[in-house]
Amino acid sequence: MSRTTARSAAMQLIFEKVSGGQGGEESLKMVYDELRTGGIPGGKQVFSREPDEEDRAYITKVFDGVMDHLEEIDNVITKTAKGWSLERMSLVDLTILRVAVWEILYDPETPVSVSVSEALELTEFYSDPDDKPFINGILGTVIREHEAGK
Repeated sequence: MSRTTARSAAMQLIFEKVSGGQGGEESLKMVYDELRTGGIPGGKQVFSREPDEEDRAYITKVFDGVMDHLEEIDNVITKTAKGWSLERMSLVDLTILRVAVWEILYDPETPVSVSVSEALELTEFYSDPDDKPFINGILGTVIREHEAGK
């Protein structure tokens, strides 16, 4: 599985969890069923392959990382998205932002450019493509402020 697929699966699990779902093994199976039938942004379908240990480790890393730092991530998004409350954002866009902001702030293994590119691909696939400038603008500000604070 590619990181794009794993990131997409993690994003969907986070979306479910913050929407009141369980985000567990059954959810992961459901996400894989959806990826098999609908494909993924920028990649091929998963077909019949189930997530292996490496896939699960990455999905868990992203899921746990976002959930463990959710309050901090939301504070960064709130400060950056001037004039926008979290409640005003679509939950899909907010979830995409949460994953990308977590990667930018807490995952040095993922290049910042990859985080932004993947966020924009996820927006194109799961949300309204017209939201890409909004997502890009917030992430650009997060990156500038994060790099200035180093």
